[in-house]
Amino acid sequence: MAGQAVFAFVPDSMFSVQLREAVAKQNGSVAFTSNIQDFQSRLQQVLPALVILDLVAVGGEISNIVSLCRQSGSKVVAFAPHAQGDLFVMAEHEGCDQVYSSAAFKMDIESILAKWLSSKID
Repeated sequence: MAGQAVFAFVPDSMFSVQLREAVAKQNGSVAFTSNIQDFQSRLQQVLPALVILDLVAVGGEISNIVSLCRQSGSKVVAFAPHAQGDLFVMAEHEGCDQVYSSAAFKMDIESILAKWLSSKID
């Protein structure tokens, strides 16, 4: 579905440009944050259909963030370096809809967004 909001907990400004362009191709809008306090205060303002998490940036707040996203009805996809398997396990355990390796996520961002912004997965 076109026109949906995305909220990205992604501090990497270079990747933010790529992500903004990919979301625009889906006719969506994207808001960015890089800290938990800002995320908490803006989640209800943005009302995202999809939340994207950089698991390295999120750190120990995965459980809190995923819980907040579930309460707001947002789908959650996350990414982390392949070598940090503990983050994958934690994110999956906490309820992320999908966890990708950073390389795969960045390389295939357009099709990933198309999938998650058009899905009705609960």
